[in-house]
This record gives sequence, structure tokens and C-alpha cells, in this order.
Amino acid sequence: MSVNRREAFTMFAGVAAAATALAQDQEKGKGAGPGRGKGGAPFVPTGPALPLKTTGLEHIGVTVANPEASAKFYGQIFDPQLFKERDIANRFYCRMGTAYLAFGTNANVTQPKIDHICALVENYNAQYVSTALGAVGITMGTGPTSMPTDADGMRLQLLGVPGGLAGTIIPGGRISQDDAIVQAVALDHITQWVSNLDVSAKFYGNFFGKESSRNANRVTFDVERTKLVLEKAPAGEAPRVHHFTLRVAGLNKKDATAKLTALGAKIVPPGEGFLRFQDLDGFLCELKPA
Repeated sequence: MSVNRREAFTMFAGVAAAATALAQDQEKGKGAGPGRGKGGAPFVPTGPALPLKTTGLEHIGVTVANPEASAKFYGQIFDPQLFKERDIANRFYCRMGTAYLAFGTNANVTQPKIDHICALVENYNAQYVSTALGAVGITMGTGPTSMPTDADGMRLQLLGVPGGLAGTIIPGGRISQDDAIVQAVALDHITQWVSNLDVSAKFYGNFFGKESSRNANRVTFDVERTKLVLEKAPAGEAPRVHHFTLRVAGLNKKDATAKLTALGAKIVPPGEGFLRFQDLDGFLCELKPA
């Protein structure tokens, strides 16, 4: 689906503000970040830029009709203290341990979608990586909103370690005095349905190196502390992030199931022993004992 210039600006304004602020913080020496070394000292890239030296997948960006409502839903599950953009309306964040969900919208949301995932990179230098990607035929572009995009339209954001919420993000209010339903630790893996397994595996292999496993319908990349799993989309299904999985400390499945159901989540048989639920926008989230 094509969007006009105004719609595109609305859709990406929040991520632009967040990415710009985070890049500015990193350039000032707050963390390693692009072009900086330890303690903020200038970092001069040497050696191959690809595959990336990553610490793992960090956050997921979604486009939904009502970002505040979606954030409040997840806030009751993972962290009642929400965050929001200081300068951009209707952009909210929910922390999930060291990971987080970023909720945005645009003028014509007809179908909620996960529009990008993010990996953190040690000693990240955007121009150095962009040049290396160009050499293998991947366009990154320029500016804070520019992200490599796979054949199915999924964008991969790259940010410098240590990542985290950007400087333009402020507290958005505590939505409840109750404890979170579960205590998230971090992302475990993201499973993405793709139209062509070989094409997608080649794309992500440029970033994350060798495949850790493969069969006829699935390819897995070990992304340091996390995993990216690519699966051939079933017939009739659109390519998309099928589900994301979080490691959870002290998971009580019976208690969590009751509370998630009361919240309006739909419990879905996971098939792998995890607790899987479908949220109010139709996204699938898995909870895995840490």
C-alpha cells in the first residue's frame, strides 16, 4: 500500500524523533553509540563492518490505530510506568525488561502491523555500516529514519549500544498501582514469516552472519543474546512478524493466564510449552520462563 508524503511523515515522525535524540546522546558520549568508543572517546572503525558486532535484538516498533490504548494494555502486563514522546503526539513506549515496545500510528491505519525491529551494535558507525551494506546491494539511506528494508517490507533499525529510550522520551504516567502481571527480563526471539526463505536468509545473513540452524521451512540466526527466526509464510498468509517471545522471571503460568484473560487477551496454544497470547491488536506474544 502506498502512502503520500504527509502520511509518511506522520507515520515516521515518532521514530525520527526518538532515533535523532538517541543519536545525539550517543554523539555526546553517552554510551558507545555511532562514532564513539568507550567513555565517549572518538571511535575509528577498522576491519569489516559486516556481519555486525551486535548485542542482540532490543525493541519492536508497531503501528496501531490507538497507540495509547495498546501501550496501556502492555503496561499492565510488563510495566505500569509508561513513556511517551515529548514532542510528538500519540507515540508511546512500554518497557519489557531490557527490551521495549514502541507504539505509533498514521492517518490511515487499516491493519495493525509490526513495522520494524531493532538490533544494537557495538561501536556503531552508521556511515561505515552503510558503505558496507551498499557494497552488497543493500540501501540504508541517510537520516535517523533510514533503515535497511527486507524483500517483504520489514525494516531493521540499527542503534548503538547501550540503546534504551531516547532523550526525547519522557514519563507518560503510571497507569496502575498494581504490580505488572509478569516480570520481563529481555527479548528471547522474534519469529518472522517471509515470502522467500532463501532471499530473506541472505538479507539477514549480511547483518548477523552464519545461520545457526536451517530446515526446509525455517532458518535461525543467533543474534548474541537473542534469536531471529525466519519461517516460510504458510499459503495464503502475508509475510509479517508472526510472534515475539520474552524471557520472564518466575513465570506462574496459571496466575498469568487468569490475569491475561481478565485483561482481554486471548490465550493461544503455543505448541512449545510457552504461554502465548494474542493482544488487542492481534499480535502474538510468547512468555518463556527465564
